[in-house]
Amino acid sequence: MGRESIGELEHLILLAILTRGDDAHAMGIRETLEEEGRRITRGALYRSLDRLGEKSLIEWSVLEPSEERGGHSRRIYAVAPAGLELVRRRRETLERLWAAADGAMGR
Repeated sequence: MGRESIGELEHLILLAILTRGDDAHAMGIRETLEEEGRRITRGALYRSLDRLGEKSLIEWSVLEPSEERGGHSRRIYAVAPAGLELVRRRRETLERLWAAADGAMGR
């Protein structure tokens, strides 16, 4: 597996997908991010989801159209194995950096 590079927004989207589990549809992901103070337009969200898909970091399934959604289907997103590995590596890196920074911050 190559080392994919992702930005902060893509990282947050991966975490939001993991947080939402089986309910990780686009507007739910947006809601989760906004609850954490990260505003995102629909366009930016869908572009980011497309990029994550192109990098094989996420997967999705399509639910059957429903009357509730005006006959439209809904994509449910999941973090792919490569995405899980990337999130784990990023967490480990951040934990090491925070541990080192704590000393410099007098903690």
